[in-house]
Formats: sequence, structure tokens, C-alpha cells
Amino acid sequence: MTEKKMKNTLLSAKVDAAFRQAASKVVQRAKQTGTPVVVWEKGHVKEVPADQLELTAGETKQNDSE
Repeated sequence: MTEKKMKNTLLSAKVDAAFRQAASKVVQRAKQTGTPVVVWEKGHVKEVPADQLELTAGETKQNDSE
């Protein structure tokens, strides 16, 4: 792998980690304040109640329990 590609790969990993951390903080704050999380899903803006989201290993996943 060239040095430029390796730097891009490392940067991409850092960016991905930052987005995951930010998403985790958004869900935590929404749960604390009882506010929904606004997401883009299937081409539309959607409000998801924080209690329908779960945090797993730095990711956010929507519970399909409803």
C-alpha cells in the first residue's frame, strides 16, 4: 500500500470513529432530555424516540420492537 493510501485509510478510520462517538453522545443526550433523534432514513427525515435507540460498541441502532 502506498503511503498516501495508508494515510487516507487511517484518516477514514479516525473520521468513522469520530462520527460514531458523536452519534453515541447524541443518543445519550436525547435519552437524558427525553427528546427524539432526527435521522435521515430512506430519503426522508424521521424523528426517532431516544428510547427506541440502543447504543452498542459506539454505534446506534434502531430497535425494531414496534
